[in-house]
Amino acid sequence: MNDTRGQASPRRNGRARLHLVVLGPALIVISPIAGLLPGPGGVFVLAAGVGLSLRHIKVAKRTYVRIKRRWPRFGELSDMGLRRPSHFRRKHRRRLLDEGGSIPE
Repeated sequence: MNDTRGQASPRRNGRARLHLVVLGPALIVISPIAGLLPGPGGVFVLAAGVGLSLRHIKVAKRTYVRIKRRWPRFGELSDMGLRRPSHFRRKHRRRLLDEGGSIPE
Protein backbone atom coordinates (compact mmCIF):
# COMPACT_ATOMS: atom_id res chain seq x y z
CA MET A 1 0.00 0.00 0.00
CA ASN A 2 1.35 3.45 -0.93
CA ASP A 3 1.53 5.87 1.94
CA THR A 4 1.39 9.36 0.45
CA ARG A 5 0.52 11.27 3.59
CA GLY A 6 2.50 14.48 3.89
CA GLN A 7 2.99 14.74 0.13
CA ALA A 8 0.65 16.94 -1.84
CA SER A 9 -0.20 15.92 -5.37
CA PRO A 10 1.34 18.00 -8.16
CA ARG A 11 -2.14 19.01 -9.23
CA ARG A 12 -2.90 20.36 -5.78
CA ASN A 13 0.44 22.18 -5.63
CA GLY A 14 -0.29 23.80 -8.97
CA ARG A 15 -3.70 24.90 -7.76
CA ALA A 16 -2.25 26.33 -4.55
CA ARG A 17 0.45 28.17 -6.51
CA LEU A 18 -2.19 29.63 -8.83
CA HIS A 19 -4.09 30.92 -5.81
CA LEU A 20 -0.94 32.56 -4.46
CA VAL A 21 -0.15 34.09 -7.86
CA VAL A 22 -3.62 35.65 -7.90
CA LEU A 23 -3.59 36.61 -4.21
CA GLY A 24 -0.33 38.63 -4.39
CA PRO A 25 -1.47 41.22 -6.97
CA ALA A 26 -4.96 41.25 -5.41
CA LEU A 27 -3.45 42.29 -2.07
CA ILE A 28 -1.45 45.02 -3.83
CA VAL A 29 -4.61 46.32 -5.48
CA ILE A 30 -6.66 46.38 -2.26
CA SER A 31 -3.89 47.94 -0.13
CA PRO A 32 -5.04 51.54 -0.84
CA ILE A 33 -8.53 50.57 0.35
CA ALA A 34 -7.07 49.03 3.50
CA GLY A 35 -4.99 52.20 3.89
CA LEU A 36 -8.17 54.24 4.30
CA LEU A 37 -8.99 52.34 7.47
CA PRO A 38 -7.53 53.66 10.72
CA GLY A 39 -4.09 52.28 11.51
CA PRO A 40 -1.22 51.08 9.35
CA GLY A 41 -3.14 48.16 7.77
CA GLY A 42 -2.53 49.22 4.17
CA VAL A 43 1.24 49.02 4.57
CA PHE A 44 1.08 45.46 5.83
CA VAL A 45 -1.35 44.40 3.12
CA LEU A 46 0.95 45.94 0.48
CA ALA A 47 4.01 44.23 1.96
CA ALA A 48 2.25 40.86 1.97
CA GLY A 49 1.18 41.33 -1.65
CA VAL A 50 4.67 42.33 -2.78
CA GLY A 51 6.20 39.42 -0.89
CA LEU A 52 3.83 36.90 -2.47
CA SER A 53 4.33 38.42 -5.91
CA LEU A 54 8.13 38.33 -5.64
CA ARG A 55 8.08 34.75 -4.47
CA HIS A 56 5.65 33.31 -7.04
CA ILE A 57 5.74 35.53 -10.16
CA LYS A 58 8.89 35.37 -12.28
CA VAL A 59 8.21 38.66 -14.09
CA ALA A 60 7.90 40.46 -10.75
CA LYS A 61 11.15 38.91 -9.55
CA ARG A 62 13.01 39.92 -12.74
CA THR A 63 11.67 43.45 -12.49
CA TYR A 64 12.74 43.64 -8.84
CA VAL A 65 16.26 42.50 -9.72
CA ARG A 66 16.45 45.02 -12.58
CA ILE A 67 15.39 47.85 -10.25
CA LYS A 68 17.91 46.74 -7.61
CA ARG A 69 20.72 46.85 -10.17
CA ARG A 70 19.66 50.24 -11.49
CA TRP A 71 19.19 51.84 -8.06
CA PRO A 72 21.32 50.00 -5.48
CA ARG A 73 20.10 52.22 -2.64
CA PHE A 74 16.51 51.12 -3.33
CA GLY A 75 17.69 47.51 -3.34
CA GLU A 76 19.38 47.94 0.01
CA LEU A 77 16.28 49.51 1.58
CA SER A 78 13.94 46.91 0.12
CA ASP A 79 16.19 44.03 1.23
CA MET A 80 16.22 45.50 4.72
CA GLY A 81 12.44 45.85 4.70
CA LEU A 82 11.93 42.31 3.41
CA ARG A 83 14.52 41.03 5.93
CA ARG A 84 16.39 39.16 3.23
CA PRO A 85 19.54 37.20 4.17
CA SER A 86 21.54 39.16 1.58
CA HIS A 87 20.93 42.36 3.55
CA PHE A 88 22.32 40.82 6.72
CA ARG A 89 25.37 39.43 4.86
CA ARG A 90 26.16 42.86 3.38
CA LYS A 91 25.64 44.53 6.76
CA HIS A 92 28.04 42.06 8.41
CA ARG A 93 30.67 42.53 5.67
CA ARG A 94 30.40 46.31 5.90
CA ARG A 95 30.85 46.15 9.68
CA LEU A 96 33.96 43.96 9.30
CA LEU A 97 35.48 46.32 6.74
CA ASP A 98 34.75 49.38 8.91
CA GLU A 99 36.51 47.75 11.84
CA GLY A 100 39.58 47.16 9.70
CA GLY A 101 39.17 43.41 9.55
CA SER A 102 39.06 41.20 6.52
CA ILE A 103 36.13 39.41 4.99
CA PRO A 104 36.26 35.66 5.63
CA GLU A 105 35.99 33.57 2.49
